[in-house]
Amino acid sequence: MAIPYSILPITTNPRDKKAKRKLYARAQRTHTLTTRDIAVHLARHNSPFSVGTIVGLLEDAHKCILEHLQEGARVNLGALGAFYTTLTSRGADSAEEFTEDNITRVNLRWRPSKEMEQGMEEVDFEFVPTRVIQRRAKKEHQQNLNEEVRQSKK
Repeated sequence: MAIPYSILPITTNPRDKKAKRKLYARAQRTHTLTTRDIAVHLARHNSPFSVGTIVGLLEDAHKCILEHLQEGARVNLGALGAFYTTLTSRGADSAEEFTEDNITRVNLRWRPSKEMEQGMEEVDFEFVPTRVIQRRAKKEHQQNLNEEVRQSKK
């Protein structure tokens, strides 16, 4: 298995439109998995539990994790890593002036475990065209097919 990636020209200084551009890698996601997809996959790995049971456990785990995060806990899930929160806030000149209204956002964070990080060190990569190039190629291919069909009708 390999992570598909494309390279894109990105400016070294986003504020300067004339700034030099360099090429950087960007991961290209191939698909998205749902809770049910993960449950089906887990069930196929010699699990004694049904897909429905696994879906239920994952749904309940979500609720429990969220509940504990809302109470200020860090939730460590072993080999999966840990969930925790941070806050974004506006500054105040004094403690008396600081209120909850200064807090503008709660950020949900995830820190991978060492096992997770090590697992990602062993990954391969596969170069793929960018999404824009893929869409252009698909459109061109469809146009060629349509032209081929038109020609065959003559």
